[in-house]
Amino acid sequence: MIKDLGHGYKIIDNKFILCYDSEVFKKFYKTIDFETFVIVATNAEFDNDGFASTIYFADKNHVYIQSAFTAFSIIEDAKPDDFKVIDIQKGYTFSNGNHYRHDDKMPFDLSKAKHLNDYHIQVEDQLYFGDVKRIENVDSESFTIPHPELIENLAMDKNHVFFKGEIIPEADPKTFKILEGCLDGIYYLECDNAFYAKDNKQAYFIRTTSSEVKVIKSKSLNDFHFKVINERGYAFDKEYSYYMGKRTKL
Repeated sequence: MIKDLGHGYKIIDNKFILCYDSEVFKKFYKTIDFETFVIVATNAEFDNDGFASTIYFADKNHVYIQSAFTAFSIIEDAKPDDFKVIDIQKGYTFSNGNHYRHDDKMPFDLSKAKHLNDYHIQVEDQLYFGDVKRIENVDSESFTIPHPELIENLAMDKNHVFFKGEIIPEADPKTFKILEGCLDGIYYLECDNAFYAKDNKQAYFIRTTSSEVKVIKSKSLNDFHFKVINERGYAFDKEYSYYMGKRTKL
């Protein structure tokens, strides 16, 4: 007996599941109720080719997700009978009194959230990064995102500079700034994710695709500047050139 779930998924004899010709979800076979296992939502309608990169499944006991952002998993504490998709493109769902992003339970009521940009959310006087990480030791009244479109995961308040919701140690928000040249529209390789900055203490290399900011201890901080050469972005002080945060003696 073959049960066609759609989007290439089939249940064979209520014993195993195929995605096209490959068996999938084997380690969940003891949990899945094959009789009631179905697809309840996909994002296929938003893809030009009709490909579903996010699929929600459910049986009588659990809700499951298969996504480009997460491997097949059970959505913790979600109930099949009240599961609701809020925004499938962002991975927002609701069930059993909880809001979720993909398979992560969100620590706040999404209906009360104010999206400051794609990464930062404010809920009353609390701030969050990436929907699930609460930003600690932040002053919500002075919190700002200085470059909300180009450097979306960099923020600051009157006391700290934050990168991906974490404090950059010793960074001074009063003097911290991205170097001129990084933001004036001149093209250089990785110009959408690689930047240099400095404050009154030290310099920084910021790679928005990385997990942290690299601190540069320059001996000539006042001369630390940025320049595009042959479509590559370099920082310079009196002693070194810096490319992608790596220094070379002049």
